[in-house]
Amino acid sequence: MNKRLKIITIAVGVVYAIIVIGQVYRGIPSFIEGFKAGYNDTRVGRGYSPKTFYLSLRPENGFYTFPTTIVNQLDNIPMSVEFERVVVEIRTDVRERVPKRLTTARNLALYLFSPIMIYVILMVPIQVFRIVRSVTRNKFFDFRNIKRLRKVGYALLLFYLVNLVYNYIYYKIATHIVHIEGYSVQMQWGNEILLLLGFVVLMFAEVLKISVPLKEEQDLTV
Repeated sequence: MNKRLKIITIAVGVVYAIIVIGQVYRGIPSFIEGFKAGYNDTRVGRGYSPKTFYLSLRPENGFYTFPTTIVNQLDNIPMSVEFERVVVEIRTDVRERVPKRLTTARNLALYLFSPIMIYVILMVPIQVFRIVRSVTRNKFFDFRNIKRLRKVGYALLLFYLVNLVYNYIYYKIATHIVHIEGYSVQMQWGNEILLLLGFVVLMFAEVLKISVPLKEEQDLTV
């Protein structure tokens, strides 16, 4: 196997794993908070506990209108700022504001999506490791790597879709609970990097599918 191709493949695998793992784990805190909130709501007789919301904001008058004023601690001079993302903690019982259908949808999504999240988090690094290991053993052109790449690609697309559905429910709930002066709460569309990587991996798998028979034919010719 070409040494340069081996080095590039290993480098791509390492960087890919770092990006995917980082992007996946970045969304875990909000997912865990949502799961805890849903669990607490379903506990009979349990008192209300504070809820944390990860919000994406948009200024009501458009970007760069700087609707918020804060004080610069270095010179005590007020300055205008604009927030795109904030984390808020709600300490009042606002369950009556949220329609029951949204609460039910959130709880159902959490229990259905949790196994998918765990599967992706565990499966993707394992498959990437197996691909890199096969490269180091000069077995890159292997049909098993095609299956591994497809697993990774479909897993990333599934993760994106699951996250998109959950974000929509999360957004609808947040609009019933939180209103910040000068801002409107926006839906978080998910991480487009994972969506792009998913399609790139599937494309690469199809390229490899074409390359494997050609490599075997070349080896027989030689």
